[in-house]
Amino acid sequence: MRKSTRKQISRRRFLQGAGGVLLAGAGLAWWEKGEAHRLTVERSTLALPRWSADGFRIAFLTDNHLSSDVAVDRAIRALNLAQTEKPHAIVIGGDTIDNHTRQTKGFIDRYFAAVKESGIPAFITLGNHDYWTFDTQTVIGYLCGDKTIRPLRNQTVEVDGVLLHGIDDGIAGRDKHNRLAARHDKNVVAIFHEPDFVDRIDVRASLMLAGHSHGGQIRLPYMSPMRLPRGAKQYIQGFFPSAPVPLYVSRGVGTSGPDIRTFCPPEVTILTLNSA
Repeated sequence: MRKSTRKQISRRRFLQGAGGVLLAGAGLAWWEKGEAHRLTVERSTLALPRWSADGFRIAFLTDNHLSSDVAVDRAIRALNLAQTEKPHAIVIGGDTIDNHTRQTKGFIDRYFAAVKESGIPAFITLGNHDYWTFDTQTVIGYLCGDKTIRPLRNQTVEVDGVLLHGIDDGIAGRDKHNRLAARHDKNVVAIFHEPDFVDRIDVRASLMLAGHSHGGQIRLPYMSPMRLPRGAKQYIQGFFPSAPVPLYVSRGVGTSGPDIRTFCPPEVTILTLNSA
């Protein structure tokens, strides 16, 4: 066989092999696009310091990123899954919106109506996307104006003997950490959007809940996430009992950017809290 013919065959085989790899990759990407809608209920029982309200259950729903009817439908499905777990409280942990458009209020109204219909005490804190808008005060009014879903902006509320201590967003520079009274020395759950800021939290808190990372959102098996946002590079997902304050990081419900997740499904977090 002439040398030029062998080169042509080798080139053809290479192109065929490369085409197969690209086709397989495209097929995997197409299949994984559905991952963004495969809600996973993550149930964990956590043993906490400075805790006596054993059996208290929190549904933590964070990073809804309500930017489309699809995102709202997903957030309501997540809420329905949480409701069936019969938690003592629902906590919405920031980045409720993705960006501000003419439809934003309608998206929030639909979601909040479903939250109120659940009949479970509900609370909301804010994240960086809730502030990254061209009209921040209007958006904050949408998110915090409905008092049936109580906003916690550097504020504390008691639910069945547990103190929910909501801290305003750290990236936006709205967080304050001197708002716990001296008597608040146990049964404190802090909610703070960015997990890497856990070292700012009052050490009397028994637990901090955070989102923001999306668990990486787009991942490959056995590999680190391709991209992580500021404030979520150290603590990405799951429970970190040895953090400065015991910390749970949720992958969140929604997506930021393309509505795609790979090997990182959205999360409905159900936590049962017991004493250590």
